[in-house]
Amino acid sequence: MRNRIILHYGELTLKGCNRHSFVKKLRTNVRNKIKSLDLTWDVVSIHDRMFIEIPIDFTGDIDAIAEKLAEIPGIAWLSKVYWFSVKQYDIFGYKPELDKLDQLIEKLANETYQKGKSFAVRVKRSDKRFVKTSKELEMQLATIILKNTEWKNVNLNHADQYFYVDISSRGMAVHTNRIKAIGGLPVASTGKIMCLLSGGFDSPIAAYLMAKRGCTVDFVHFTASNIQASKLETYKVARIAQRISEFCGKVRLYLVPYTHFDLALMEKNLDYDLILFRRFMARVAQSLAEKNYAQCLVTGDNLGQVASQTMENIVSMTKSIEMPVLRPLLTYNKEEIVTLSRQLGLFDVCVEPYKDCCALISNTPKTKSLHEKLEHIEERFFDYEELIEDTLDEKQVIAFQFGKRIDFE
Repeated sequence: MRNRIILHYGELTLKGCNRHSFVKKLRTNVRNKIKSLDLTWDVVSIHDRMFIEIPIDFTGDIDAIAEKLAEIPGIAWLSKVYWFSVKQYDIFGYKPELDKLDQLIEKLANETYQKGKSFAVRVKRSDKRFVKTSKELEMQLATIILKNTEWKNVNLNHADQYFYVDISSRGMAVHTNRIKAIGGLPVASTGKIMCLLSGGFDSPIAAYLMAKRGCTVDFVHFTASNIQASKLETYKVARIAQRISEFCGKVRLYLVPYTHFDLALMEKNLDYDLILFRRFMARVAQSLAEKNYAQCLVTGDNLGQVASQTMENIVSMTKSIEMPVLRPLLTYNKEEIVTLSRQLGLFDVCVEPYKDCCALISNTPKTKSLHEKLEHIEERFFDYEELIEDTLDEKQVIAFQFGKRIDFE
């Protein structure tokens, strides 16, 4: 008997002719995640799942590793299983060798016992060479649990504790409750985005949701000035990007100062300074995205949440560039965003005090604007080509892969 971690795809099983490419990408992502944990385990894909064989001499925390793997987009659920290989056990004989299975079920039942709670056994018999039906084996194992452990309550529909047995042509897997993963599509399977990242709650969640739909993610963040190289890794926004990389794999964070725009705006006393700044950020992000072959920009905009996110100002920002802008949080309310932030382990860093660059531009921002009017102001007062070039000349970059800082490529 060996230990394995089994990963189930979920949504990927619906991909038809394209399924192989999605599975291949997921397998690569899982391998890279395992490598980031300083492990050399192989990943094998079969039918609707993948499995990872755990070396017999491994003494680390398998449950902690499983929790890390559950953060990979594309995995629906996973579990740590006990594996009986057909090479070692006569599972498909006239009298199958099930003594070890009986002993294991009894052991797992004793380890998971909960006073007053209910249990159920679920058997999936994919290979019909196994002589017992699923129901027959379920009854056999449930009887062992009732006779030899303190479990007394069986609930076939809504049990508190499940014991699973999956029988395939390769062997038999036994496990208890499954670990729910984040689902979605494998990162790098649907395209590349450049996300405008702030120090708040919204944009990190927007990036996570896009990664969950298979996007490779890079970030651009606007700072008041350049940051000392020695302080880059501890900078709040860098730590946010670092946490997002746990889900996305490799991410790059570009930090660009908005000093040149601030100087160009100085003493002009323009009524639309906030939305003008947002349009400037969009143009810089588009230029950076094009250099990095990103196909879309992503923001954490949430309709009506603040002055810059009224319908009129969202439209004005979008019209300032040619690249599509995706806004996955547009219909979310703040409570939903904060709840998701807590679930993803982002809340503590996002809640740290931070001055948003948009708040520094204007104290009384306009809530309504027109693209044509803003375009006229920009043509009169700004040389955007020079502004963008000067801004990007001073950019800084820091890169992470699965939570670890790596050299920029």
